This record gives sequence, C-alpha cells and structure tokens, in this order.
Amino acid sequence: MLKRVLTFARRFLLPHYGWLATTLLTGLITAAASGLGVPLLVKFVFPVVFYSGSGEEPALMGMLPALKTWDHSTLLLMACAVMPLIFAVRGLAMWANHVVVNILGIRILESLRKTVFHHVQQLPIAYLDSKSKGDIVSRIVSDTSNVQNVLSHVANDLVKQPITCVCAFSAFIYLLFRDGNLEMGLVLLFIALAAWPIVVFGKRISARAKQAQAGLGEINTVVQQNLETQREVRAYAMEERQINDFRGASEHYRRNMDKLVKYQRLVIPIMETATALALSFLLVFGSQSGMGMTDFMTLALAMYFTFDSMKRAGQAFNRLNEAQGALGRLEEVLDEHNPIDDPAEPAEFKLPVRGELVFDNVSFEYEEGKPVLRDINVRIPAGQVVGLVGPSGAGKTTFANLIPRFYEVSKGAVLVDGVDVRDVTRYELREHLAIVGQQALLFRGTVRENIALGRRDATEQQVLAAADSARVSAFLPLLPKGIDTCLGAGGSGLSGGQRQRVAIARAFVKDAPILILDEATASLDAESEKEIQHELEALAKGRTTLIVAHRFSTLRHADRILVFDHGRIVGDGSHEQLYATCPLYKDLYDRQGAVE
Repeated sequence: MLKRVLTFARRFLLPHYGWLATTLLTGLITAAASGLGVPLLVKFVFPVVFYSGSGEEPALMGMLPALKTWDHSTLLLMACAVMPLIFAVRGLAMWANHVVVNILGIRILESLRKTVFHHVQQLPIAYLDSKSKGDIVSRIVSDTSNVQNVLSHVANDLVKQPITCVCAFSAFIYLLFRDGNLEMGLVLLFIALAAWPIVVFGKRISARAKQAQAGLGEINTVVQQNLETQREVRAYAMEERQINDFRGASEHYRRNMDKLVKYQRLVIPIMETATALALSFLLVFGSQSGMGMTDFMTLALAMYFTFDSMKRAGQAFNRLNEAQGALGRLEEVLDEHNPIDDPAEPAEFKLPVRGELVFDNVSFEYEEGKPVLRDINVRIPAGQVVGLVGPSGAGKTTFANLIPRFYEVSKGAVLVDGVDVRDVTRYELREHLAIVGQQALLFRGTVRENIALGRRDATEQQVLAAADSARVSAFLPLLPKGIDTCLGAGGSGLSGGQRQRVAIARAFVKDAPILILDEATASLDAESEKEIQHELEALAKGRTTLIVAHRFSTLRHADRILVFDHGRIVGDGSHEQLYATCPLYKDLYDRQGAVE
C-alpha cells in the first residue's frame, strides 16, 4: 500500500512542490503551536502570573531572572500578550494550511484527471470495447476525486498530525523527567491501545472501499446505459426491469458503504476511550503523588494533544485505506499498455498520398486462438471503390479497421502506397484517412465546428464548400442560427439523415485520399438513404474507398466487391462476376431481394 501511495505522490504531488512545501510549513507551525506551545504556556507562563512571591519560585523566573524585577501588572500583561500570540500563530497557520491544502488538492485533481483522460485516449480500441463506459467515467471522475483526497488532505494529515504528536509527546516526556514523575510513563501503554484499531480495521476498510468503488462504477454503467437506450426501454416496456437493475446496484453499493462507515467510525470511540483511561490514570497517580493543579493540567494537555493527533492521524490512515480501491482502479488504467505504438524512427509517406492498399498475408485475432481474419492477400489500386460484403462476423469491419491501425495485425502487413502502416506514426497515417460510420457521432458545438473537425486548418470557404457538397446547406435555413446553431451531445437537434450529412461534410472537408464507409447508411430509412447515396458517390469519386455494407443497394457504384466468410476472402470481382461464380454472394444478394 505504501509503495502505491508513494508512486502516486511522486507522480502527482511532487510536481506541485511549491504548494507542497507551503502545506508542510504551515502544518509544522500549527503542530508546534498546538503540541508544544499550549502545554508549555500552561506550565511556564501561568505560574508566573499567579506567583504571589512566596513558596516555590516558578521555573520561568529561574530561566529568566529579569522577570523577578517586574511587577505583577507587567507579568499579567506579558501573559495576556503571549497567550493570544500563540493562539493567533496557531490559528493563522491552521487557516493558511487549510487554504493551501485545498488549492493543492484542486491542482492535483486537475493533473490526475488530465493524465488519466489523456492515457485513455492512447489506449487501444480493443481495451475500450472491453470496458463499460460507465465504469471508465467513474474512474475518471469519482476515483480521481478520492485519490485527490489522499494526496492532499490525507497526505497533509499524515505529516501534520504525527508532527503534532511528536511535539506533544516530547513535551510530555520532558515534563515527566523534569519533575521526576517517571511512574507516570505507564500512561504510554494506552498509546498502544489507541493504535490498535488503526491497524486492525485498516485492511477491512481497504477491502470494503474497493468494493464500494466498483459498485459506484456499476451504478454509473446502469444509468448511462439507461439514458442511452430510452427509446428501446420505453418501446419494450423495460422501465421496471431498469428500475430493478438500478435498485440492485444501488443496494449493493449501500451495503458496502454501511460496512465501510461502521469500521471507519469504530476507530474514534476506541481511541477516545483510550484517551479517557489515560487521563484517569494520570489523575489518580497525580493525586497520590501530590501533583499540583498546574502540573496536572500541563501533562493532561500534552497527553491530550498526543492522543488527539494520533486519532486524527488514524482517521487519515483509514481514509488512505479507503482510497486503496480508487488507487488500484486508476493503476489498472494507467498501467494498461497500448500495443499499437509509434515507431522510434517513423517513416513518411511520399506526397501526395495516392491511396494504394495492400494486405500482404494478413491474419488477425482478438483473442489468441480465435482468428477473425486468415491469410488475407489483396491489392486495391489507388482510386478504386471496393465493397466489402459477407455474413455478420465474417471480418468486413475488422478488415477496414486494420488500415487506420485501430487494431494491430497478428501476422503479415498492411501497406499504404508501399509503406507498412506500422512504420509511420498513427497521426501521420490517420491524416490521410476519412471515416464515415453507421452512427454519425457529432460533438457538442456548432454545425460549423463539427464540419471543421475534419481538418484543423480548414478555411471558411472550405467548410461552406463541404456543407454544399454534402447538402448540409439544404437544411441550414431550418436551424435557428444556420451553420452556427449549437448542437447537443451526439448531435441532438438534428435528424438522423441530417447528422449523417454533417459527418459526410466532415469527410469532404478533410479531402483524404482513402475513405472508409462503414455501414454509412444502415441506420437510415430508404428515402434518406437514397438521398445521401448521391453525396457518398460524390465523396468517393477519385478516392480509394472501402464500403462496408449489408445493403447491396449501397454498392451500385463499386468498381469491385470482396466477399468475406469466416475471416477469408471467398469472392473478388464485379457484381456480375460474383453473382455467377460465388454461391455465398448470390445467396446473400437473392435473400435480400436487392435490385441492380
């Protein structure tokens, strides 16, 4: 556990060394003023004020003989000045400490979230496909917040409170030796009693916290899935089932939190009981040994600050254990390696890129021993429009996804203009690709911004020309602010056909030599598909185009068709050739009732 915390601290806490140093300094001043200042104030200053001139001389007068010449009013004034001075220093240091800790925490949280989010952007598609989106959101939002508490508030307490404890304990030991009350040292046995619950409950708190964090991720998953599928939920009367799923996840989270809180809060009464026993012990032995009120109060204060700082350090340690689940879940993400790395010395395409594609003996498998593509050998000349057809799961989309390196080939090589895609950077490769998928996923922002995403340096004229080419301009007058109308997440505010036109306009403005149309019209009705088909044909003109399709109507303008079955290409040719020579193609075509 300590190694894990230190690793995170080195990565996310030490870069903010200025704020960290200020936190430690203000914590040290607070600790010293509390653990040393208050007990020594009672021990040395108060006796001077109440000294009547007879009896045993106060210790402070022995250390500072000049005090003997001061009158009582001056001594009283001195005490009145020292006492608020100590508490003012303590209060200001405590205030500054809280402010700096919160500022430090905000910066840690920002740094941590940016790091995790940045790392998620670099992870392979296969990893993201294997995780629920709600769980990933929970890690980025909730788990980072818990870790922030560990690295700022808890780390501060784990430094400040032990210092307070050491200062107070030092004062306690000094006073015992100074006054010869060594038998009072038996009170130290109660320190072991106070430390016992911290050690015993620490592991239980860590286990329950990890289960609770996982439960929170499950709640996020249920909520996100429900909100994304509201039409299906209502259409199939699944409301009660969704409510039960949420109730189950929520109750599971609540049960773990109940046990977590029970263990967390049990530490406090045990430690307070140990403190009370220690004070009782001190009172009994003090009265039997003839200890005065001042000496008793001094020792009691020193012991109180010792136990109080132990209690607070124990609470911080328990919060540290509580955050183990969050730390572990974030480590799982940050330690995840992306096997699709950029080469150390990347090659470059010879410009302009023509878009010739070659699959040289390519095989691919998501899981070892379960091949999805087998021994693919195919050459697609630059500018050719190629349709990819076959039964579901035959490998069509996987074939297309190997070109932008969404997945890495298991064997063989994919070449663009004779260059292995693994020999260039992913950014360089994807700059020459445009993809239009089945779901036109738009982003929050204006229609203009969504079109311009296809090309970072797109001019106003290029954006408007792309909007015209994709016939986005046809529906812009219907929008409140035309091309500057703001869209919600996912492009809410537009119909399915309109969203698809914006996605096509994005591909137009990118003007890439290689185009992948992955079921680009599958989610549209027949009329919308017919309208958009013209834009897609215009977009594909002069580009190397792969059309992944179930509807044969989208392949009318294809120069060539590849037929996939169980990860192999079993047919390659024009529609007429395949219909005459490929039984699978003929069967698929006839069953769909497609027309030429």
